[in-house]
Amino acid sequence: MTSSVKNETNNNWLKQVYNQFIEAANKLTLAIEDGINTAITSKYNPFYYHGALPQFYLWVLFLSGLLLFAYYVPTIDNAYLSNRLINAWTSVQYITNSLPFGGVIRGIHRYSGDAMVLFIFLHAIRVWFTDRYRQYRWIQWATGVILLLMVLFIGQTGYYLVWDERSLLLTRMTVSALDALPIIGAPLKAWFLNGDTITNLTLSNFLFIHIGLSFALLFVLWLHYVRMTRPVITPPPAVNFILVAAILLIVFLVPISSGNMANLNTQPNTYDVDWFFLFNYWLMAHMPMSVFWISMTALAVGATILPWFVKTVSPPVTPAEVVINKCTGCSLCYRDCPYQAIEMVPAPAGSRFKLLATVNVPRCSSCGICVGACAFDAIDLPQLPDATVLTQIKSLAEVK
Repeated sequence: MTSSVKNETNNNWLKQVYNQFIEAANKLTLAIEDGINTAITSKYNPFYYHGALPQFYLWVLFLSGLLLFAYYVPTIDNAYLSNRLINAWTSVQYITNSLPFGGVIRGIHRYSGDAMVLFIFLHAIRVWFTDRYRQYRWIQWATGVILLLMVLFIGQTGYYLVWDERSLLLTRMTVSALDALPIIGAPLKAWFLNGDTITNLTLSNFLFIHIGLSFALLFVLWLHYVRMTRPVITPPPAVNFILVAAILLIVFLVPISSGNMANLNTQPNTYDVDWFFLFNYWLMAHMPMSVFWISMTALAVGATILPWFVKTVSPPVTPAEVVINKCTGCSLCYRDCPYQAIEMVPAPAGSRFKLLATVNVPRCSSCGICVGACAFDAIDLPQLPDATVLTQIKSLAEVK
């Protein structure tokens, strides 16, 4: 057997295994969806809002963060020199222990961040299993990866702002990681600390990064939605109430607290790991720094280019086709297409109609929504003609 034949055999085997895995995973998630629909109806099924759930928690984070910002003092001045010192740690303690409902607001801010990361991962997994990240949707996937990385980094800076012993240790670990980078390490370290050492300016910089990147999320979020005609960005009110209630329940069951105040003259050795945001620090502590950076870079790049890699093993997407002699230019398919893949163009001379539909092939995801929208059988999916769909529907109806 020649090497080319072996490669082709291995490639076919990989395609078969991958497609079987995706099919099984999709069937499992669909079965879960059906079970939830039976219990609470499709209107309140969170699987139908898996992209909107992280955004809902983003608004909760903005609101709770704004309330915390009103009382936060980004300074490390006078540590251990006064019983009435006012700095980052004492301001957080005041918010948690003395401000009415301050501990609740801080808990909501913390656990909403965890929930946002959790739902982002669930959203990504669901999009992957349903094959909704390739072709025209690569922009949504790539911006989604960027959003996740930004959310993770913003969450990490939130832990710096508490300025307890864990904050100091995380800051020093980050500095060590940046020092290990050739060429760009030194300027990144200076940018991160806002100088050469930890000072009041460092805490101010952390606060600026935390808030500034949070607002930058809105721009990337706009890019994430820009090619979608009607993105689902808000769950129903009842689902929102349940999400808030779940966070409040966790807040009261597991209240938020801080460690001892950071002391620049000591070096903390242990800390509690939040696996949603601080898993990279655990990796940093258990592998050489060079391996850490290579692993993190490979993971980020690999996640971003996944649509192009999977394209080689997953079946190609066949775009919809317009049946010109049936098209009336009614624009129903154009209005219903969620990916701006249908365009209305002037009809040729002699036509009875002013406009005709045309498919922008690079944007078509072969979802079939346009087929259902058309009342004149003027648009088809080549791999799934209307007659085949009608036959399948009739067979299912007869079975039931």
